[in-house]
Amino acid sequence: MIAPFYVKEVRQTMDTFAVIFDMDGVIVDSEPIFKKMNEELFQKLNIRVSEEIRSQFIGGSAHRKWRLIKEHCDLTESIEVLIKYQSDFFRTKNVRFEEILFPGVRPLLESLKREGIPIGLASSSDRERINQVIDQCNLHGFFKTVVSGEEFKESKPNPEIFLHTSAKLGVEPKRCIVIEDSFNGLTAADRAGMKKIGIKHKQIPMDLSIADFTISSLEEIDVVLLEKVIEGI
Repeated sequence: MIAPFYVKEVRQTMDTFAVIFDMDGVIVDSEPIFKKMNEELFQKLNIRVSEEIRSQFIGGSAHRKWRLIKEHCDLTESIEVLIKYQSDFFRTKNVRFEEILFPGVRPLLESLKREGIPIGLASSSDRERINQVIDQCNLHGFFKTVVSGEEFKESKPNPEIFLHTSAKLGVEPKRCIVIEDSFNGLTAADRAGMKKIGIKHKQIPMDLSIADFTISSLEEIDVVLLEKVIEGI
């Protein structure tokens, strides 16, 4: 007869999974704000960026964004100079992230923490913006690891950021669920061999077709749903 404590230990090992959150468009409703800020920035630079190019850099890092724009608009400035120009411009805008925190974020994080489910944050944003969101929204203590896209040479849709995050969480990729709002993010998660939940945005349409499950709000997620997603039910 197998000892009860052993059965419990085996069950916990089998049931272990982690949840990795994107930030912009998942935790805070920042996409419309940054879309408007980008419009102002592009006007300052006197460039037109097509929707096709925009769809390719949403969810990616600043480096990927300006590499695509530089190629498309024949800009002479270096990518590093363009990134600094953007950073300086964005700093002039006082974005109050606590006012655009999605309502389902804190209840979901609290629920996952209570259940002992490891939580990671993997955002293509720079560390400064990530820290602003965590500080302003008082999200300290929820994430076991916080990873910024600026730490990697390649941006989403490259899977490196998610593979690095899963290693930090101590959970193998196939036992990780990524919550994303962009095609690039979902593609990165897919290439990492992870399960994917796509979250729809009311104003900005995204291609979420490769998601394993699609939602309109984080309020639709609970532990039972996450267990079904991880098991492919």
